[in-house]
Amino acid sequence: MPRTDTMRLRPLSLGDEHVFTEWARDEEFRAANGWPERDHDGHLRHWRRLIEAPPPELIRLAVEVDEEVVGYADLHGLAPDTRELGIAIGPSSRWGQGLGQRAIKTALTYGFSVLDLSRIWAETHETNARAKKLFDATGFIETGRHGTDTYRGEEVSLVQYAVERPY
Repeated sequence: MPRTDTMRLRPLSLGDEHVFTEWARDEEFRAANGWPERDHDGHLRHWRRLIEAPPPELIRLAVEVDEEVVGYADLHGLAPDTRELGIAIGPSSRWGQGLGQRAIKTALTYGFSVLDLSRIWAETHETNARAKKLFDATGFIETGRHGTDTYRGEEVSLVQYAVERPY
């Protein structure tokens, strides 16, 4: 059967928690995304809460390719014209296939066209070469380096990026 390989974003729905909970078994994915170690039921409870009652400042959308959840995209914040973008592609066996870049581009289109944002920003750890490469490849410009955070057990600088809505 031919593949269409179409990517789309959709609201999270009950049932997605099982996909995300499976990703939690992937140590590399969990470490790269800063997920805490929880038992299986703890992950299920966490994801069900996010699906049923997300915080008002978080828009988290499932990233699907051919109706299979391959990630999620966040647009975080309450400002009317700007949001912080975050993505995760899982499990780690899917990394390196171009899904992250496509997810970012799809999320940017959503943010600029559906939410009518004028600016989308992102932040990553200085030592996260994979994320830095994704932001560079999708039109983000580095805007600063402020603060530190723990990444993979090490205190590292944070790098901020932004992209403006194309007119």
